[in-house]
Amino acid sequence: MRKKKKEQRPLRALQVEVTSRCTRSCSICPRTSLFDTWQDGDLSESSWDILKPDLGLAEHVHLQGWGEPLLNPNLPRWAAQAREAGCSVGITTNGDLLPENREWLLEGNVNLVVFSAAGSGERHSAFRDGAAFDRLVGEAAELVSQAKKKKLGIVFKLSYLFTRSNAHELTGAVTMAADAGLNEVFLTHLDCPTSPHQQEESAYDHHRMFFDAGPLLKEAAKIARRGKIAFKEPALNGEEVLACALNPMHFTFVTWDGRVGPCVNLLLPVSGSIPRYSGSNVSRVESFAYGRLDEAPLSQLLQSRERGLFVTPLRKRLDAEDKFREGMSLESCDLRILRGLEEAQSKREDVLSPHPLPPACVACPK
Repeated sequence: MRKKKKEQRPLRALQVEVTSRCTRSCSICPRTSLFDTWQDGDLSESSWDILKPDLGLAEHVHLQGWGEPLLNPNLPRWAAQAREAGCSVGITTNGDLLPENREWLLEGNVNLVVFSAAGSGERHSAFRDGAAFDRLVGEAAELVSQAKKKKLGIVFKLSYLFTRSNAHELTGAVTMAADAGLNEVFLTHLDCPTSPHQQEESAYDHHRMFFDAGPLLKEAAKIARRGKIAFKEPALNGEEVLACALNPMHFTFVTWDGRVGPCVNLLLPVSGSIPRYSGSNVSRVESFAYGRLDEAPLSQLLQSRERGLFVTPLRKRLDAEDKFREGMSLESCDLRILRGLEEAQSKREDVLSPHPLPPACVACPK
């Protein structure tokens, strides 16, 4: 059977949580703060067998969720099967189990390996349950070196969780990542704070950074340029977006127990509702799924009424934005004819206001 071309695939990415178990108990992870309701488990072979025929719906399959994916012994076989479906394949790992998994990672079935970090020294160790950043980078460097020898073309990235207390360790992380031969360092925010501690560590709320990170980010970017690696900053100022980076119209998440839904933040593996801290407030968010793989295959769930209700507001927002831009183009191709950018922004808000975000997304920093 002929494979679908990637550009014809409805999903840019399918994220599959192969396990919710982990080798660490990190203080900045919901798995630790919600330990009393957390549900550990691995994606079953039966769930994967249901999912496998629909892998071709996605351009990229990322085999990781709220746990450490290298704990699942089926991962090498599943990565190979995702590649057979014509998907690019990625994982995100804390690096603890890299030595015993290096061989299969170099078989050519993984295109992207992301190493997660929360500092480059004491803060990384404090946040990550005693993990050593230099060990992580050492293991990463070895994997990069062997991948280059095999001419595999794997992309290696460092995901740096940017917080108030580890900001000063960023430049060290970028330096070591460049020395290890990684391709990119990108910064993420603590955008799913499930405890007061995580909220206190967050460097960013819905509107702004809590400190002037500009000089630090400029220095990190300079180090990255010298090291010839890419560097992506986090959001510095908040603004309402049409849809978050994990746009549910083109992205789907599958949990270890077979639930299918819009994103990781709405499908934590916990019993009951999910706490979401913001400033001095805490709200409770209900998990949201389109359905389960044991009820219907992915292809049907993507056409389900539940998914339609969730993504329709996003489609309307994008349509409204397109009409707004078309109107501005018809009015003038020169924005200076308007009374200023403030008037343009006001018009944009008027156009978007009848089309709010899905209710589950309203309190999410993303």
